[in-house]
Amino acid sequence: MFGKLGKLISGRWKTVFIGWLIFFAFIQWVSPHWKEVALDGEFDHLPKEMDSIQGEKRFAEAFPDDLLASSIVVIVRRENGELNDNDMAFIEEELRTRLETILADIDDVVINEQLAIAEANLGKEEFARRKSSLEAELVRRLEIGPIPESEITQITSIRSPTDDWIGEMLISEDRQAALVIVGLSEKFLEYGNRDTIQRIETLIARPGGELFEEELIPDGLDLQLSGTATVGRDMLEARDESAAATETWTVGLVILLLILIYRAPLLALIPLITVGIANQVSLSLAALLSQYNANDGDILFGFRTFVEMHVYMTVILYGAGVDYCLFLIARYKEELDAGADIDQAVSEAVGKVGSALTASALTTAFGIGMMVLAAFGKFRDAGIGIALSLIVVLIASLTLTPTLLRLFGRFAFWPHIRSERITATAGWISGSTLMSKLIELNPLSNGWEKIGQAVLSRPRRLWGWTMALMIPFAAVGVLSWNHLSYGLMSELPSTDASVVGAKAIQGHFPEGTAGPLTVLLANDQMNFKSSEAKDKIAELTNELLEKQEDLNIADVRSVTAPLGRHEPNWKELSLAERQIFNTETINYYVTQVEGREFDTTRLDVIFDEDPFSKNSIARLDSVEKVIRDFFSKQDEPLKATHMNFIGSTANIRDLKTTTDRDRIVIDVAVLSVVLVILWILLRRFSISLYLILTVFFSYFVTIGFTYVLFWFLESTGEFAGLDWKVPIFLFTFLIAVGEDYNIYLMTRIDEEQQRRGPIEGIRVALLRTGGIISSCGIIMAGTFSSLVLGGTLKGMQQLGFALMFGVLLDTFVVRPILVPAYLVMLHRGDFGKWTWLLGGGTVPTVAEPKSPATDLETPVDNQLQNG
Repeated sequence: MFGKLGKLISGRWKTVFIGWLIFFAFIQWVSPHWKEVALDGEFDHLPKEMDSIQGEKRFAEAFPDDLLASSIVVIVRRENGELNDNDMAFIEEELRTRLETILADIDDVVINEQLAIAEANLGKEEFARRKSSLEAELVRRLEIGPIPESEITQITSIRSPTDDWIGEMLISEDRQAALVIVGLSEKFLEYGNRDTIQRIETLIARPGGELFEEELIPDGLDLQLSGTATVGRDMLEARDESAAATETWTVGLVILLLILIYRAPLLALIPLITVGIANQVSLSLAALLSQYNANDGDILFGFRTFVEMHVYMTVILYGAGVDYCLFLIARYKEELDAGADIDQAVSEAVGKVGSALTASALTTAFGIGMMVLAAFGKFRDAGIGIALSLIVVLIASLTLTPTLLRLFGRFAFWPHIRSERITATAGWISGSTLMSKLIELNPLSNGWEKIGQAVLSRPRRLWGWTMALMIPFAAVGVLSWNHLSYGLMSELPSTDASVVGAKAIQGHFPEGTAGPLTVLLANDQMNFKSSEAKDKIAELTNELLEKQEDLNIADVRSVTAPLGRHEPNWKELSLAERQIFNTETINYYVTQVEGREFDTTRLDVIFDEDPFSKNSIARLDSVEKVIRDFFSKQDEPLKATHMNFIGSTANIRDLKTTTDRDRIVIDVAVLSVVLVILWILLRRFSISLYLILTVFFSYFVTIGFTYVLFWFLESTGEFAGLDWKVPIFLFTFLIAVGEDYNIYLMTRIDEEQQRRGPIEGIRVALLRTGGIISSCGIIMAGTFSSLVLGGTLKGMQQLGFALMFGVLLDTFVVRPILVPAYLVMLHRGDFGKWTWLLGGGTVPTVAEPKSPATDLETPVDNQLQNG
């Protein structure tokens, strides 16, 4: 098959090359921009049956006028004394007025945008006839309430300390700070919020802001910005910056490694062009699939892209794709050195390397593709996207790379056209390059003969000492396996606006003020406006407050305690004011939707902790238990009350529940499918199982070492744990890539054992594959390091370091020491009666079918004379 492909490409390389250029241009033209189809937030990827997602749906049905999905919080504070009348006047007359002006401006934008849409749909003539009525209808709708989220992003409400109903809640107990809360209709991780946040920042910035330049801010008054929407904005910007920097670092590192390996600019350019085109094609295909599925399509499990997916796709694709290209180029150069002309060399290279590269790519793609079993959409879609990119770069390596080699001919090796030689035993590394000289000085990469001798002479001691050094970190990895950080602000730099603002709020208000937990209580047999129901809600509110220290609750607000601890002074209110207050309370806390009047109510719980922290999840569990226990003791129909939990903390809890389940499912699936692949290829189950266990063990060592390192580097002294995405991405990538290298080593061991015997065959195979595997590992680790160098988010830096360390550990410890040392002990009979069960026994005397991968090097026995 691949022989025919090689002949086809060699004979019609111009057609193949032009075909790639046309396809590349076409796919770039028809595909949408990534951000147009990528999902923004984490919680959009949760299964729809999760409690918080169902709760948000039911809340929107019960309180359709309350579109508050996120908020921007402006904190106004005076550190050296209480806020005075002048400060309060500034908040009301200047700050709030300017915010309302922003709202009015947005309303104008809404009207213009909606009219433009109407003109496009109706046509110019019909639109001109109906323009006045359409405009009047839009103005009327904006007076009633905000246009639905599906149509436009906008401010839904502005609440300040001067509000008659909730104003007192927005002033701190020390009277030194006040909050102005701007409600938004979009969730906090949405790009649509950025313009509004930017306009408010431009208003309050000091120095440079409008209020500051106009000298309207009272002396000594400080304004900061926070809120869930501001956190989301900072997260999105950090991701965008990290993505751009990571891609730059990835390309730069690949160029550097290729130049060090070849010292030939054109030869270094060939893998770069191949992988660069494959990367853009992969991203474009992913965007097209996402666009199709967004319009009610259902291809590849409803695949959708997300904001940072292209970072993972790019890094994996560059690491694997460059390896594939180098395999092919090495074989091409070998054929040229053997006397073949350029056409023959291209044809033979594709024919002899094609099956090895295909097996390698499919093994990695199948392993990573097991993420499709995840319930969390981000994991599922990442698995599909990365597997897709691996298939694309495999096709590009087998078709585009040969055409480029044919195009450049022997000039590809300029300026060493005559002297450049890649000998049969050198893998793909030129003996005259800087990289080769560095490798000669490195006992781990050029000392394979010494390592082989050590493995043969002292396998048990070498295996034991290696394990002894790794076990402590593996133990840390096991113990910290579930100690993960779900906090969003903990990922952000301390200088970001949302972090600075959050610290300012925490100095005067409970930490949970910016993100309260909403408890939705629904019962179609109850009237929560009735005195009986309100008495029960009062009992529940009081029970929560009685346990507030244990639950770490700062306040509880309900239909019977609408302002929580800030109850109004009823004596100072007139009868009319009391009636207005009661009406506002019912409107806010009890549904009045036609057909289900008063059957749903809400409680707002404010925690004394950051709503994004891991501890807040435990507090939510405790609150839920108290509420469920309360209703379980009630009589019917109150006992049948249904409850949902809504808010950032509820979303994060569902995220943890979903991803904890996914980690187990995906880990088992990846291990199982890779074990089956190894078993099919090697036909020895016990040894295949050992190979899986070595990579599994190195995974825990990597997790443990990464945990210890970032714990040590944590400047605040409060290490929340590794980011929740690190373990599952690390496991999937490490197992898939690690076993790919295992297959290459084991197939070569089988070949050499048939020639030289069970023990000597291991040493020779280790010598022959050491350079190739170590080069693969260096390139792969180099691409992963771009996540560390380019990332500003701690989670991305942690993942990049863990992947880099894990690949290097697998390349220079597991593969050359743990695997061959075990095989030597096995074939020496060191396990006694257990030898047969563990995979030992006689080595086959009849040659097994040779793996295409073994053709990458030709044995040169005189180089083994010292063995």
